[in-house]
Amino acid sequence: MKLFFLQKTNSLWERLLEPIRSEFPDLEIVTDLKEAHRRVDEADIIVGGKLGREIFERARRLKLVVVPFTGVNHLPLDLFKERGVRVANSHGNAWYVAERTVAMILAYYGKIISYHNDLTKGQWHGFWVGQGLNDTWESVDGKTAAILGTGEIGKYVAAMLKAFRVTSVGFKRQQNKEKLPHFDTIVYDLDEAIDRSDIVVIALPSTPRTQGLFDAQRLSKMQNKLLVNVGRGDIVDEKALYQALREGTLGGAAIDCWYNYPKEGTVGFPSSYPLHELENIVLSPHAAGFTSQAARKGIEQACENIASFLKNGAPRFEVDLEEGY
Repeated sequence: MKLFFLQKTNSLWERLLEPIRSEFPDLEIVTDLKEAHRRVDEADIIVGGKLGREIFERARRLKLVVVPFTGVNHLPLDLFKERGVRVANSHGNAWYVAERTVAMILAYYGKIISYHNDLTKGQWHGFWVGQGLNDTWESVDGKTAAILGTGEIGKYVAAMLKAFRVTSVGFKRQQNKEKLPHFDTIVYDLDEAIDRSDIVVIALPSTPRTQGLFDAQRLSKMQNKLLVNVGRGDIVDEKALYQALREGTLGGAAIDCWYNYPKEGTVGFPSSYPLHELENIVLSPHAAGFTSQAARKGIEQACENIASFLKNGAPRFEVDLEEGY
């Protein structure tokens, strides 16, 4: 069995791989990137998330792909289904995505960004300068949040929002009898969840079923609501989002996942439309799941997937290739 890393490793990877090396002495582990790319046709297991289809087409012995983060929509899942390749991912960043989700909600209603920017220019708001309630921030106390996606991220968002006395309505596509912790109620109709809520949190993966889920028609029914997207950009129609925010048919948005990313360097606007010029949006550079703690947990769970596959023939966190997550 041969395990090839097609991404950089670090000291944590090396430390967590030691028990695997000891337990499976016949396992060949290749961490040198040039060697791994050169010999990819020999790989039984590949670790790496952002790889082109041509890499996997060469890897005809491949049995398992291990992704050390959550999203797998960029991978050639059709090829894996055809060849019987299994895919495992990591959910170690869920707590941190949830934390940033709540932070963006509080920043939007609390006017944290605009008040900070104004005060750097000497401009005050609120009680101390004799302004009324039309010139102050808004609490989330008593609001209702629809959380679309009741997986790890959704459960943590619901749990954190309880501290702010926010009611959580979870949306699931399929009914089951399992009681989900932290949610006040579960509904199975998307529009019902949206209608009942002040805040709509998208914590869904990008799949053929979710892409374009929020189109112009759905956004037009969300006046005075806050849309928070920590799932994937293509779940919300880009042009419709801009128009709804600009025209006020959507109250506001807080977005961490985007449509455009810099091809080189660190500079570039996240949308083809000037969303960055609007005042009713909080912008975040797709960093919700990228903390040192999240990276560590992602590596730990990736190693758990490898060890479980070698021991039991199945990874611990396996992706459903039909569903795409």
